Amino acid sequence: MTPEPSRHRSGWTLLVVALLAPPGFTACSGEAPGGAPGAQEEEGGHQAGEEHETHADQGHELHVEPGSLAGWDVEVGPVARTTITAEMVLPGVLTADENRTARIAPLVPGQVARLGADLGSRIRRGDTLARLNAPEFTRAQTDYLRAYTQAELSRTDYERALVLREQRALEDREFLRRQSTYEEALTGLQAAESLLRSLGVEADRLAELRRSVDVTSREPPGRAVAPFLPLRSPLDGVVTERNAVLGEHVPPGRALFTVSDLSVLWARLNAYEDQVPHLDPEAEVVIRNPLLPDREFPGRITVVADRVDPDLRTLRVRAEVPNPEGLLKPNMYIRGFLRMRDPDRERLVVPEDAVQLLDGEHVVFVEQPREPGEEHRVFRARHVTPGEILSVGRVIEAGLDGTEQVALQGAFTLKAELTKGAAGHQHVH
Repeated sequence: MTPEPSRHRSGWTLLVVALLAPPGFTACSGEAPGGAPGAQEEEGGHQAGEEHETHADQGHELHVEPGSLAGWDVEVGPVARTTITAEMVLPGVLTADENRTARIAPLVPGQVARLGADLGSRIRRGDTLARLNAPEFTRAQTDYLRAYTQAELSRTDYERALVLREQRALEDREFLRRQSTYEEALTGLQAAESLLRSLGVEADRLAELRRSVDVTSREPPGRAVAPFLPLRSPLDGVVTERNAVLGEHVPPGRALFTVSDLSVLWARLNAYEDQVPHLDPEAEVVIRNPLLPDREFPGRITVVADRVDPDLRTLRVRAEVPNPEGLLKPNMYIRGFLRMRDPDRERLVVPEDAVQLLDGEHVVFVEQPREPGEEHRVFRARHVTPGEILSVGRVIEAGLDGTEQVALQGAFTLKAELTKGAAGHQHVH
């Protein structure tokens, strides 16, 4: 390898560096004792690039005292491994899971009389969100009581008719009339009960209404007609919308509250047309948010649309994302990473910033093992062949074997300190 011009002037270089270097910083030139460390070819390296690899590995070495390294925010660790073979990035947004969301609205007109929940309130199934003055609800309860009373009277009359018929003391025509009357009363009772159930009245409240008019019951009489229509939540969750105002008259069907279970969210992702042929519904998917850069949220693809949006020219992909800690919020912008894996193929990866460009070559800084009693730490720039950039880091195709301890963070600082002097070996105290 042709010597660099700086090496013909090594004596002058050392003199200039010695004069200009700040206190505590010294530079030295020449080969390390015992030959050129790192010159031996790494397994899996490139034969054609041996000359460049030797230059990078032998000529760039940084000796750092422990006190100096503490302020550089340098993190050293092992090289990671991954089985990811392909990855697709899809932009998107989080929304509430519509299968775990309820919009609570009255089915009859009324006036908001009381409020029991506010925006952000945590709700249990059956909790009352609001109470309304609703004349139609009062009328529906009255109709139910009337229908129940009529059904009970018809039942008593019908049961007596059965006894008389067995004794041949009742004509068939009269028996059929009583039977028809009882069946009509049952139909009216069922219709009245169905209306109350649609208004949110539960079975225990219906039983209480029946006890209020049942003189034969041994249980305490129940409360008669309730003055207010309660609006109850059908599920556990959080109030994400509130449109109820005290004293306001509201029409039927207007949603006053929205309650969502946010323990699971939907990730609505968009795949561009050129990505559609590569979509795999069985692919692993993880969600990332820029506000939580160190967290990944695994999900599961549930829907891949069958049509492309005519305006956006994208295909909608939907994934369910568990959110047990509540860190993710609806309407957050996200990126979804669809990953394909091959368990039989491991690849080495390092953080993207761990790969630096030095003298036109890609390098990572490998910490050398310390000799017994040695306090300073030695980092050597190792030539590598980088591959594609994945969400878990940058793939290293050659130059590392996975046993090294490399600078995962702060590699740029090491490069800056290394290039302050003209010599390849630097000592920082």
